[in-house]
Amino acid sequence: MSKFIILSILFIGSELLIALVFAVIAQVFYHKIGLDFKSIFKGVIERIFLFISLASGYIEGLTFFSALKLATRLRHHEGSKDMDGFNDYYLLGNLVSVAVVFGYVYAYIHFDTIHLFQVIARL
Repeated sequence: MSKFIILSILFIGSELLIALVFAVIAQVFYHKIGLDFKSIFKGVIERIFLFISLASGYIEGLTFFSALKLATRLRHHEGSKDMDGFNDYYLLGNLVSVAVVFGYVYAYIHFDTIHLFQVIARL
């Protein structure tokens, strides 16, 4: 199997898992039930942008991403009662999302040294 196929399978599987994890997090922190496909799509696009930026060596992409998220967050208005739940959900979601992208970039850069990938590539 090629590097592209293996990393694509890793990406798709991870994104499906992330969608489920974020749905659970939304239920706990924000009392939001179900899958929000608009948010899932935006999250995938954000992680693709971060991956391309970081894998290409443009770490400034992380700063740009943070500025966009902050600008988006400043527009969000809710009652103070719901604000704490949303703030926790927002922060945790962004931290998990960035951590996942760091994992993607690590897998991409160190593909040749990760034993599991080499075993799968020989199949």
